[in-house]
Amino acid sequence: MEQLNIAVCEDDRADLQHLCRLITANGASANVSAFETGEDFLAACQPDRFDLIFMDIYLDGLNGVETVRRVRSMGITAPVAFITISEDFAMDSYRLDVEKYIEKPARQEKVDESIALALRKKEERRIDMIVWGRREPVEFSAAQLRYVEQREHFLTFYLTGGRVWRRKGKLNDLEPLLAKHSFFRCHKSYLVNLNFVLNIDREQMVFQMKEGGNAYIRRETFYRAKGAWENWLFTSAREKGEANE
Repeated sequence: MEQLNIAVCEDDRADLQHLCRLITANGASANVSAFETGEDFLAACQPDRFDLIFMDIYLDGLNGVETVRRVRSMGITAPVAFITISEDFAMDSYRLDVEKYIEKPARQEKVDESIALALRKKEERRIDMIVWGRREPVEFSAAQLRYVEQREHFLTFYLTGGRVWRRKGKLNDLEPLLAKHSFFRCHKSYLVNLNFVLNIDREQMVFQMKEGGNAYIRRETFYRAKGAWENWLFTSAREKGEANE
């Protein structure tokens, strides 16, 4: 079984020890890093370092919601499970792409579900690796690709964490490689990952992307683009609701 790198951010020593025991009892191969403050966690957090994050909401100083908000702004997409005594922040879990919402005291079944999700996503990232380019090939997970822009004979790849790569190629050749993922061809020069769409601007005819940038939408396909994004939002919300039942 592949090893998981798990972060636990919890300022209550008893709750921290309880959660670590549940992780150990799961039996998965895991390397656990513990943090008592959001500030300490952010100082150690880097893209691809953690496969799963357990985050207490009621931390002293920087609370868990703001900590995860900053994590997402860094382009880090690792699964997050909020640990809390209240459901007051349930809506934040949807806004921040948080997969689990676990009430204290944490139960084994909820921790097991979070670990199973992290293992599945790690395997999906491995399977979904894309290699592009001949002379200087780049390798990336489709889940980390926000959108692609074509200008003349070159493609610009905009990835999470502010990474930008430019390689020779055509969207017509790249698009089939991403067909099974949540990508939408909104313009002859733009291919977007619907997971990273922040908003749609009808006046400017663009998808506004998370982490910055705009992807233009052809006027003729505006309503199809809008429908594709709304369908993705609905499906994503339903899946997260089922995961937290």
